[in-house]
Amino acid sequence: MTTDVTIKQPIIVLGSARSGTTFLGNLLGRHPDVCFIEEPRLVWKFGNDARSDMLRPQHARPEVVAHIRGQFAKRMKISGGVRILEKTPSNSLRLDFVRTVFPDALFVHILRNGYDSALSIRSFSSKHSTGLPKARLMQRLKEIHPRQVPHYAKELIRRVMPKSLRRLAGPAVWGPRIPGLSEMAGELSPLEIAALQWRMCIESACHAGRKLPGDQYMEVRLEGFNEESLRRVLAFCKLSAHENVMNRFAEHFRPDHATARVKESDPAELELVRTWIEPTMKWLGYE
Repeated sequence: MTTDVTIKQPIIVLGSARSGTTFLGNLLGRHPDVCFIEEPRLVWKFGNDARSDMLRPQHARPEVVAHIRGQFAKRMKISGGVRILEKTPSNSLRLDFVRTVFPDALFVHILRNGYDSALSIRSFSSKHSTGLPKARLMQRLKEIHPRQVPHYAKELIRRVMPKSLRRLAGPAVWGPRIPGLSEMAGELSPLEIAALQWRMCIESACHAGRKLPGDQYMEVRLEGFNEESLRRVLAFCKLSAHENVMNRFAEHFRPDHATARVKESDPAELELVRTWIEPTMKWLGYE
């Protein structure tokens, strides 16, 4: 039996989809001490597959906790790392659930303004809500437990079926499964759904995270992120400023990327997004 006794203070990167979670995860993942696990969606959903991604502490039943911790321990053992680093945007909807599984987890929440995030979600969704790259398929096959197969068969079929038949399986969805996502996909535009995904992820993570002690939750913003921000994140995570991390940051970070989409967008689309996210943007101090 796999033991999880070595899983101490796992680092959980939070954030809406297309808000910089991949950037931050890949950056910290260069540290030699960490085992970076990227979006193990089916591991987190074990035992709650029929629900949305907004899970509560009561959904972390003993068998669920044992399965998740066991899967992470296996990955950590294979990698040889001494710390777990994980990023899954959907965890922004279920911070308290994650904390029930890993009570000593350290949460790093990266935020990006809602306009750029929503526009990026809409663009990414249009390209990735269908089809299934071989690498991602292999990842899911490694994650899935036999009892989960019935829950995801329809999704798999929809992804691989001919384009002419996809409408029979319902609207395509991508990103964090906020409650009612499938129903909303039939009535709202993809851009509106993207705005709602951003808003619910941000509000859920902020409300839950800001109740935690300061040594367990921190927020950074993609806008204005710099070397000093990175050093603060590393210190919070109790990781050294290893040259692998610092060099990757210097080589790959582009400070203007965070607001690039708004500068090129249609004013009418920005107004549509505003109707869904304006209160949250003001609450966060963006406007």
